[in-house]
Amino acid sequence: MKKILGLLVILPVVCLAMGYGVGEYLSKSSHDNASIAAVPDHAVDAHESKAGGDSHTDDQKAIVVKLGQMIIPVYKARSVTYIVTNLGVTVSDLGHAEYYNLGENGSRLRDAIFAELKVSAEGRALRGASIDTEKLSRDISAEVQPKFNGVADVLFLSFYKRDIARS
Repeated sequence: MKKILGLLVILPVVCLAMGYGVGEYLSKSSHDNASIAAVPDHAVDAHESKAGGDSHTDDQKAIVVKLGQMIIPVYKARSVTYIVTNLGVTVSDLGHAEYYNLGENGSRLRDAIFAELKVSAEGRALRGASIDTEKLSRDISAEVQPKFNGVADVLFLSFYKRDIARS
């Protein structure tokens, strides 16, 4: 009886520990901690061809600086829509990537993008059933580029929207 009771307690704990260890191992190997990544030129060209921008030559690579996650509330009459996005920007060279990867400079860029997203949240851009992220990216890029040297484009690396009813 004691052996069965011991197995019922110990076996789940061992399985939980092994699952946690495997999860940590797999997450480290698939996600690097670096927030600067080189993107193949054809991926940027595909994004810019949708956005109507210029294409690059084949031997250039766009550099993406990841800025992190941001949550934007959009208040409506009967609900609140929360938009969760992972932001990134493409920059022209490695020097600008290192500059915006520093905490203070990246925070200023994030704040400017957040301010533009809040303006969009007050208007109609983020209120519809579907959100045109390409148009939103172009609009925010147009506002941010004159203020921040070297920023080529604002990217939404992930974009989720969730409506929560007001009580």
